[in-house]
Amino acid sequence: MIGKLLRHIRAGTKRLVLNNDCLNNVPDSLAISSVAFQENGWLPEKYTHFGENISPPLEWHNLPVEAKSIVVIIEDSDVPLPMPFVHGIAYDIHIADVTARTGLQEGDIPTMPVTMENGPRHGLSVGRNTLGKPAYIGPRPIAGHGPHHYYFQVFALDKLLPRFPGPPKRKEMIKAMTGHVLAKGCLVGVYEK
Repeated sequence: MIGKLLRHIRAGTKRLVLNNDCLNNVPDSLAISSVAFQENGWLPEKYTHFGENISPPLEWHNLPVEAKSIVVIIEDSDVPLPMPFVHGIAYDIHIADVTARTGLQEGDIPTMPVTMENGPRHGLSVGRNTLGKPAYIGPRPIAGHGPHHYYFQVFALDKLLPRFPGPPKRKEMIKAMTGHVLAKGCLVGVYEK
């Protein structure tokens, strides 16, 4: 019922990190794909809050030779909020790591908040999702709200980002990335409940 009432209220794609004004002149030249779903295809339930709640595998190609690190930001543009819902932020994915050159494996972005005890995993650091936790949280759209589009945005940077005092939020990531993004790309998955 609530989903149907809110069906026409959506954050919109204009507010995605990918479309931020500071990234207007960045080439959209990264090719992003996944063995789990096709571009604009249905995101398997396994990667949602209703399934195993793990991050899907991602692959990227056409990295600029000057790239030093990768940032991945996952957002839902259809959430009935003023801004897209951040499902996960992974950053400082080192290019020197051979496996990171091609992408992330299934579950590489942790679903449990990262702490000093469990630390960074798989050569990456984790930022805060919209709920304030440094972890991946799978899609959980409101029933009846219609299809939600999940943007797996990938950014190639010319450096590793500076140390943050704590896991960064979306706004802090944008500020730190400004002027350092060499290329960007995106893969969209769709899910509905």
